[in-house]
Amino acid sequence: MSDLQFGATVDMLKNAMDGAGTMHQTLANNIANVNTPNFRRSTASFKEALAATEGTPPDPDTLPMVTNSDRQITTEGSSVPVPFEVKPQVDETTQMRVDKSNVDIDQEMAQLSINSGYSGTMEQLLQVQFMRLRESITGTP
Repeated sequence: MSDLQFGATVDMLKNAMDGAGTMHQTLANNIANVNTPNFRRSTASFKEALAATEGTPPDPDTLPMVTNSDRQITTEGSSVPVPFEVKPQVDETTQMRVDKSNVDIDQEMAQLSINSGYSGTMEQLLQVQFMRLRESITGTP
């Protein structure tokens, strides 16, 4: 049985939450190994993963979909975004530490704070999407 689909927005928010989880695990691993000699920190980039999944632009030779507001996004002729996966990558840069580790605890904690905010925002957006689905199914706000 295939996964239940709730639309492209919910799918993208789910993938964003998965990416935030991967980033959180990566940062936790870096923090846990801050004093491990010769340890190389890992990074995970949301921007690169998300940019790689953006749909293709529409064909310039076709007539675009008509919109009546600047807030609407034209999608005719373009491919839909695909799910993305954030993969950790080892950072090979060196720092001036005696133990030859390149983990900076201040940087990791700052990134953890940013990731927590990002994850919380994605969670709130996902809750709004499910609230809208519930309202449309039940017919009550």
